[in-house]
Amino acid sequence: MFCYLALSVLAFLPGIVRADDSPNAVIAPHAQDLVALQKDSLVPFKADDFLKARYTVLFYSAGWCPDCRAFAPSFVKAYDAQPKGSGRFEVLLVSHDRSAKEMLQYMTSEKMNWPALAYDKVAGAEDLKKLYSGHGIPCLTVVDQKGTVVVQSKTDKDAQQTLKELQDLLGTKS
Repeated sequence: MFCYLALSVLAFLPGIVRADDSPNAVIAPHAQDLVALQKDSLVPFKADDFLKARYTVLFYSAGWCPDCRAFAPSFVKAYDAQPKGSGRFEVLLVSHDRSAKEMLQYMTSEKMNWPALAYDKVAGAEDLKKLYSGHGIPCLTVVDQKGTVVVQSKTDKDAQQTLKELQDLLGTKS
């Protein structure tokens, strides 16, 4: 009996140990559609490690938006200041720009070191659109690996507060 119980526990142990390594349920279906800056162009993004982040911020934003341009520098600074390794949050830009060229210009000018959903894939990403609060941009929606919304901005004016709440969850300072 004890042997059977021990073997049962051992059989499930690999799944338990790998639970943190499972890909983000919200982002994984779009992994092949991610792009990132490389010099002055967007190239396909290899999402393996990105998908394992404890929290991912869906950043609904656009270069034409004055509030987005005002918030982006502090968001980039907070992202870049994170320690390497675990405890980090990742960001996925879901562009509200009017063209792929505008999205590229926005990412370049703000020095965004995170991936974006390819511009031509945004319109068809209904599952990601559902996570947008719909009260303006910038909008931050923080999801955990299971796809549960943990924190979300309520208006286009509270992105900084949402970032602070995320940093509090992670135990980091802004």
